[in-house]
Amino acid sequence: MSWQDEVVAHRRALHQIPELGFEESETQAYLHQALQSMGLDPVAHKTGLWADIEGNGPGKTVMLRADIDGLPLKEDTGLSFSSRHEGIMHACGHDGHMAILLGTTARLLANRDDFTGRVRVAFQPAEEKPPGGAVDLIAAGVLEGVDEVLGLHLWSEFPVGEVQLLAGPAMANADEFIIRVKGRGGHGSAPETTKDAVLIAAQIVVNLQTIVSRRIGAFDPAVVSCGTISGGANFNIIAEQAEITGTVRTFSQEVQKRIRQEIHHIAQTTAQLCDAEVDFSYVMGYPAVVNHAQTVARWSKALGGVVELREGQPSMGGEDFAYYLHHRPGAFLFLGCAPQGEIFPHHSPHFLINEEALPLGVEALWRGVQSVSE
Repeated sequence: MSWQDEVVAHRRALHQIPELGFEESETQAYLHQALQSMGLDPVAHKTGLWADIEGNGPGKTVMLRADIDGLPLKEDTGLSFSSRHEGIMHACGHDGHMAILLGTTARLLANRDDFTGRVRVAFQPAEEKPPGGAVDLIAAGVLEGVDEVLGLHLWSEFPVGEVQLLAGPAMANADEFIIRVKGRGGHGSAPETTKDAVLIAAQIVVNLQTIVSRRIGAFDPAVVSCGTISGGANFNIIAEQAEITGTVRTFSQEVQKRIRQEIHHIAQTTAQLCDAEVDFSYVMGYPAVVNHAQTVARWSKALGGVVELREGQPSMGGEDFAYYLHHRPGAFLFLGCAPQGEIFPHHSPHFLINEEALPLGVEALWRGVQSVSE
C-alpha cells in the first residue's frame, strides 16, 4: 500500500468512529496505536495526545496540530464507510486532519535527515466544544519547548490544489449571546391583558439586524446572527417568557465590544417599549485566528509549485487554534477539498471531502516544517 493509500485508509477508519469533544476515547486509542506502530511513545492527556520526532541536529521545535472531535449530526452521505456511532459524524473534516497528520508523521520519521530540530505532532480534542481543547492542552504543557505552530483545515469551498494562507486575521472572534424576555402570559383571546414575550422577542430579532447595517462601519467586518428563538407552550396561550440565542463574529476587539453593547441596548430598549424585561448574557468564544506574517511568508514560499496560493478574505468561522497563536508565532491555512458534484457546507449531514486533497495536506505540513528548520 502506498503512503497516499495509507492516509486515505486512516481517514476512512477514523470517519467511522466520530466522537464528541472530550469523549474521543476510541479515536485516541486508534491514534495512540498508530503512533506506537511508527515507533513513537505518545503523551496522553485526557482524550488528546502528542509525540515528538527528532530531526537531523539542533534547531527549532515546530508543533503540528490536528483536531479530532466530531459533531452531533446523523450522517446522510451514503458512504460505504459512514459513521458507526449513531447521531455523531465527522462533518467538518477532522477525520481528514488526523489522517493528514498521521501521514505527515510517517513522512517525518522516514526523512529525519531532511529537517533539523524537533517536530511535535499534537492531536487535540474538543475543537467543536467551546471553550475548546486547545486551552486544556496548553495548560497540560503541549507548548513547552515549542517555537512555532502550524495547522490546516480542509475547506470544501476551494477546489483541490488550492490553498489560502493569509497574513494577519484568518478567522474571526466567535461569541455567543442569550436574551431572555420576561413578559406576562395570558389567554390568546385577550392579548391586551398580556405582555407577549414571543412578539417582543421577534421585534428584538428584527431590530438586531440594524447593528451591522446601520451601527458598524462599512469597512469593519462583522456578523450578528440569531440562531434560535423559542417560547410558548400552546397555540392559545400567550407566552410569558421567550429566549433568543445567537452568535457574533468580528475581527476587531473594538468592534466586538461595540456590538456587545449594541445588542444589550437594543434588547433592553425594545423590551422597555413593551413594558417587559430582559436578561442578557454574552459569552466570549474563541478569539480571532491571527497568522504571523513571517511564518506565512516562509510557508507560502515553501508551497510554491506544489499548490496554487489563492487570494481571499478571512473566514467568519471560529477556531480554537487561535489560542496557540496567542502564545507562539505560527499560521493556519485552508486546504481546498471540494468534492466532485454537489458541495455541501461544513457541519452538514451531507458533508463530503475529496480525498485527493489528503496527500496535498501531508505535503503542505512537510514543507511547513522544512520552512521553519531552514
